[in-house]
Amino acid sequence: MQPLGAETGLADPLRTVMAISTLLQAGAEQGLSFHISTDFAGLARERRRLRNSEVSPMFDPSACRSLSERGFWMSLIDKTGETVGLQAFRLDDADPNLAEWVLGWMMGLYARRREMIVPRAVMPPEHSLSHLIRGRIVYHGELWIDKHCKVGFPVFPRIGMLLAMVKWQPEAIWALTGQSMATRGHMVRMGYGHLEQSFLTWEWEPDGAEQAEWIGVALRRHLEFSIAELSSTSPTEARYQPLQAQ
Repeated sequence: MQPLGAETGLADPLRTVMAISTLLQAGAEQGLSFHISTDFAGLARERRRLRNSEVSPMFDPSACRSLSERGFWMSLIDKTGETVGLQAFRLDDADPNLAEWVLGWMMGLYARRREMIVPRAVMPPEHSLSHLIRGRIVYHGELWIDKHCKVGFPVFPRIGMLLAMVKWQPEAIWALTGQSMATRGHMVRMGYGHLEQSFLTWEWEPDGAEQAEWIGVALRRHLEFSIAELSSTSPTEARYQPLQAQ
């Protein structure tokens, strides 16, 4: 018999449903609701309205016309009906691996918007975990939570990550971030069990990025382990308990 691969599905679908349900209930207890969409023109409008800036090329439908098929975005709504959070996810195929694929992917997207970015290094450091990650990967970006919505974090990003896990069952979910967010524990609380500094370095960095960007990685096995942990917690505990790396 041939070995069964990752495409055979989730290790424990019932626990996955329970984990997501726990997070949804934790949000509901704080008056929060979560909306999901594949209309990325809508995301661009919401970002301009809420943040007075343009959506990143990774989630710009003019730079990637297949976004509605390979991505989704979410909004976080408070009890007054105001949007207090945004985030987006997209599925890609890292070939031959994330380290060798990522720079060409990013530069191609920025080039389609006629925006220049100039890397300082052509590849992430040799010791980077990204050299071992290949195949189906999910990029997590556009994360914004209003500073007055203290209860939206980390429930909102965790729900999105688990929904991406259910939808695509990727080898990993990854995100880029700056030093402040990476070193203050926010990425770990969201579920990124592996962090690396200077994953990408720039002579001319993308708008809103730092010259040295960190990467957060949540491997499939980290997410599966976290689902098991989260499904056994109460909604109150879920608001504070970080997803564990293994």
